[in-house]
Amino acid sequence: MSLFGGLFNYSKPGPGVDKDGPKKKRFFYFFELYGRKFWKLLELNLLYVLCCIPIVTIGPATCGLVYILRNFANEKPVFMVSDFFDAFKSNFKQGFALGILDILSTGIVGFALLWYIANQGLSIAMAIPLGVCIVVLLLLMFMRFYTYLMTVTVELPVRHIIKNSFIFAFLGLKTNLITAFWTILLVVPLLWFLPAVWILVFLLIGFSTVWFIATFNSYPYIVKYIIEPHERQLREEMGEDDEDEDDDEEGEDDNEPIFTDIGSQEKPALPEKKAGKQKIIR
Repeated sequence: MSLFGGLFNYSKPGPGVDKDGPKKKRFFYFFELYGRKFWKLLELNLLYVLCCIPIVTIGPATCGLVYILRNFANEKPVFMVSDFFDAFKSNFKQGFALGILDILSTGIVGFALLWYIANQGLSIAMAIPLGVCIVVLLLLMFMRFYTYLMTVTVELPVRHIIKNSFIFAFLGLKTNLITAFWTILLVVPLLWFLPAVWILVFLLIGFSTVWFIATFNSYPYIVKYIIEPHERQLREEMGEDDEDEDDDEEGEDDNEPIFTDIGSQEKPALPEKKAGKQKIIR
């Protein structure tokens, strides 16, 4: 579904991708993917800005934005508007809570940082808390790369999402620094020297671009440390449950994926034998 009434033709067939071809380095692959998704990123940015107007919906709207961008990064099919609002609604409570916490924590630390900058002078006593504020602000940024992404991917309580995001802030430190560098490079110079241009850019494509960088760089860590271990655990549990079945029946499902992508309603095939509370990958 196109926000611009078919102004851009997405049905035109492309050259296709050779699945057996050599994989490109992620740096070059990102720019290739960004170029192919550019017009859709424009649409997505407009949709996101419209949904953020009430302010209190920033968290849920960010969940919808990140869900679409995650699928862009994985080159999965997307129905822009319907998938966005499905993720918006299904993650509303957690997105709302995370959005409020995000705004409050960033606002408090940011205000403290500005106050220390204005009153620092030549005092070492002021320089220490100033440095602490900068470190905390960076930590909050690193955690933000994962909080909303984890919300739309794994069903966990908010406190576990925050705890895991804190761990990922250090676990993916090198990647987080790279993501933060590009984010700051795109945001700060324009905001400092050309604030009017900054507003225009972010209304058009800024939000989707910054979040696409973060999602593209951060999602592999969630796959490596959450999805893949959980998938292996499920395979082992399923193997234990099927020990008494015929060998032919066991062989049929060996190569079937446990998690199936069906939009924002993705659910894993959980073993029926165990009724304990488990993570759910979406």
